[in-house]
Amino acid sequence: MADTMTANRPGRLHYAWIVAIAGGVATFCGLGLARFAFGMLLPSMSASLGLDYGQSGVLGFAYLIGYLVAVALMPVVLRRFGNRITTSASLILIAATMLGIALGQDFLLLWLFYALTGVGSGGVVVPVMSLASHWFHPSHRGLAAGILMSGPGLGVIISGFVVPKLTPMIGFETWQLGWLLFAAISAGVAVLAFALLRDRPGDIGADPFGRSSASASAVQIEMSRRTKLRMLIHMGLIFALYGATYMAYVTFIVTSMVDTYGMSPEDAGRLWAGFGFLSLFSGILFGSISDRLGRRVGMALAFGILATAYLLVGFGAWMPGLYLSILLFGLAAWSIPVIMSASAGDYFGPAGAANALAALVFLFSAGQAAGPLLAGYLADLTGDFTLGYAAAGLIALLAILLIRALRPPPVSG
Repeated sequence: MADTMTANRPGRLHYAWIVAIAGGVATFCGLGLARFAFGMLLPSMSASLGLDYGQSGVLGFAYLIGYLVAVALMPVVLRRFGNRITTSASLILIAATMLGIALGQDFLLLWLFYALTGVGSGGVVVPVMSLASHWFHPSHRGLAAGILMSGPGLGVIISGFVVPKLTPMIGFETWQLGWLLFAAISAGVAVLAFALLRDRPGDIGADPFGRSSASASAVQIEMSRRTKLRMLIHMGLIFALYGATYMAYVTFIVTSMVDTYGMSPEDAGRLWAGFGFLSLFSGILFGSISDRLGRRVGMALAFGILATAYLLVGFGAWMPGLYLSILLFGLAAWSIPVIMSASAGDYFGPAGAANALAALVFLFSAGQAAGPLLAGYLADLTGDFTLGYAAAGLIALLAILLIRALRPPPVSG
């Protein structure tokens, strides 16, 4: 077991941690503002534009179409432009399309702009999350992925506190001001990402951080193409089930707080911000658990917590259940993407991690697309999202069975 826990200069912070933090700031915009703030802005958008539950789901679907397109193109794009340039350009695209959403009124135009926002998000998530496999050895890969995925939680906190305090001014509705603010932040973060991110340790003459495992590398090389493909599909199915369930929850839970639980937008925003605060630590928590206890154990534990969170709001509107649901969901919110990111490096090695992660995120995105559409359809039939949350809980329990059948990775099994 070789120890390569060294930096360019002994005694200095290893640059891998700077990359992880900068990547976390990028996902703050790429997911936290581009996608998860959507739930806070949706009630105001719906009231202003007269959107029903089904149209709200279609807007979420537009984002995910763009996301899927970007993810499908990522292997080619990353080979040509690299992680740093791709991430920075994608953040600029997000800022531009947020500006378009703020200025748009026509539903089809909003659909188009939000689809392009999804393209930008996909162009942030895949290159940023694949950095963990390049900059960290398996011993710290889960923790690093957790830092990279801490950004969305910060986006939830900011949207939860800021959006309810916005008031119409200079001819703009509150939701338009929110998108304008987020566009400005995303443009600034694009500059930061270009300044700090680096594609690989070799670019600055450094080594990856952590402990390497020569035996794991040998196993990855010896795995047949058919075995890798089968493993990729198995992991992708698990990821898709997570995508369907969590996206339905984050898209509509704020709407449920207001419409079903009778909360004011301000109280719903504070509770949503509380979820965001908890979720800041979820990726780091479960990334560390997966480093210590194994990727499969970490995923199974996370899905158990998520299933409980969904079922608590899936069988009746009782306020203690809502609060407990938010608490549990916050604790495990970003757990699965973090562990999947680390697992991509474990199963396929640093060289194959980006392509594997792109395939996994593509399947995950397909689940994300289906979740809000199904939940919105069920809500139109029943009048609320209770049945959709119950279905999400049962799907999460199914995912645990699939995890039990998954072959352990060469490392961190």
